[in-house]
Amino acid sequence: MKQKVLSGLYVVKSKFILFIAIVTCSFVILSHLLYAFDDIGGKLQGILDKASKNNLKPILEDSQLSAFQKSMFSPKANYSFSSSQLELGKILYFDPRLSKDGLHSCNSCHNIAMQGTSIVDKSINNPYHLNAPTIFNVLFNDVAYYKGQIQRHDRADKNVTNFLAKNVVTRATLYALTAKNEMNGDMQKIIAGITKSDEYMKYFVRAYGQKVKVTDELIAQSIAGFIMSLNVVTRYDDFLRGNLKALSLSEAEGLEVFIDRGCVSCHNGVNLGGTMQPFEVIQKYKFSDIGKFGVDSNKMLKVSTLRNITRTAPYFHNGAVTSLSEAIKEMGRMQLGINLSNKEISKIMDFFESLQGEVNSVTIPSLPIANF
Repeated sequence: MKQKVLSGLYVVKSKFILFIAIVTCSFVILSHLLYAFDDIGGKLQGILDKASKNNLKPILEDSQLSAFQKSMFSPKANYSFSSSQLELGKILYFDPRLSKDGLHSCNSCHNIAMQGTSIVDKSINNPYHLNAPTIFNVLFNDVAYYKGQIQRHDRADKNVTNFLAKNVVTRATLYALTAKNEMNGDMQKIIAGITKSDEYMKYFVRAYGQKVKVTDELIAQSIAGFIMSLNVVTRYDDFLRGNLKALSLSEAEGLEVFIDRGCVSCHNGVNLGGTMQPFEVIQKYKFSDIGKFGVDSNKMLKVSTLRNITRTAPYFHNGAVTSLSEAIKEMGRMQLGINLSNKEISKIMDFFESLQGEVNSVTIPSLPIANF
């Protein structure tokens, strides 16, 4: 009997020791996990702080975006981003009759189904071999065109009449409508054709009222308003607003490499680009002979936005690089004078995945009956 009691006590004691061991191990594991989570959270917060210090900003949304959009137009422009104005702008954007040959619309080069860009035109119509930049988020660029012919801070511009100088999109649209290497349109013919079309005029009346007078500037601002509505919000923006879970650890580490290695010196601001910066800083671009476009008088070139970069190949102003990893490597060599390691390139590419987003669905319009 005594032996059975002792045996029972031994079993109880053994189970108690096992229980204590399990609890202790669980506590140790949980402590390590909590420490790891705290450590990762601290690291992510540090990367976020570093991003903020380096002028990386989230895209505007909701009321802030609306206020910014409307600030691009003077009161006399009578433009409010109403649904009827956006619909008119979309129709004009997709209308090839605005071009001289009647075959090219704005969407031909800035194809919404292709992230607002297109494949490089290698015909004689594009002698510099220029790669059409994405039209998405263009509202946040400070300049238009690779050599910055139109800039947000211009005090005087021959294309500025009823447009605010800071409205780069509208001024660039007005220029593109008649530029020989773009739409090359005959505005008098286009205006006459629209004015004579009852169906087309209904859209203008809905957008601007019964007393509307169709002009080249009104056409330009209508198209520009539609373009300025094509904005993409990404997980990267959520991260910059403080949501540390928006990026994976690898993506955040890629952002840190991007900052620490100096990429952020040119690719910054809301659009991670869209400003004029020195080009071929350390070494010559290895494909500079393709198109022989060169740089502006100050040896500068417009910095392309990195938003949706994983889906807007090819890269560089002449589209000579089709691989994103090669483009990153070339930028490191040419602009920074460094040889980025394969691990660093991979990390940066992980970060670039967080820059991918979609615009709201755009339905292709049926064009009004008109002759022009």
